Amino acid sequence: MRDSARLGATLIIWLAFAVTVDMLLTTPTGAIAEADGATVFGIVLVMAVAALVSTVSVWAATRDKGAELQSRSKAKRSGGSRIERLVETLDDDEIYDLEALLLARDEQARDRRHEGG
Repeated sequence: MRDSARLGATLIIWLAFAVTVDMLLTTPTGAIAEADGATVFGIVLVMAVAALVSTVSVWAATRDKGAELQSRSKAKRSGGSRIERLVETLDDDEIYDLEALLLARDEQARDRRHEGG
C-alpha cells in the first residue's frame, strides 16, 4: 500500500472516531446521555485505543508486506531453484508422499519402456 493510501485510511479512521465521539457527547438522549464523567472517559478511551490499534495495523501491515516482497525477490535472485525452495517448505509427511509419487511414476515409466521395447 502506498503512503497516500495509508494516510487516507488513517484519516478515515480518526474522522470516524471524531464523529462518533462528537455524536456521543452532544446527543441529549442515548446510551451515555446520563453517564457520569468516569464512564464517558472510559468509553472514549476504549474507542481511542481501538482507533490507535487500527492505525498501527494499517501502517505495520504494509511494512510487513513490503519486507515479504523484498525477501521473495531476493530468493528469486539467489540462484536457488524454485523446486528446491518448494521442497524446503514441505513437512516430513509431504516429503514422504512426494517421494512415493515420484517412485510410482518412475516404476510406471520403466514398465512402459519394458512393454514397448
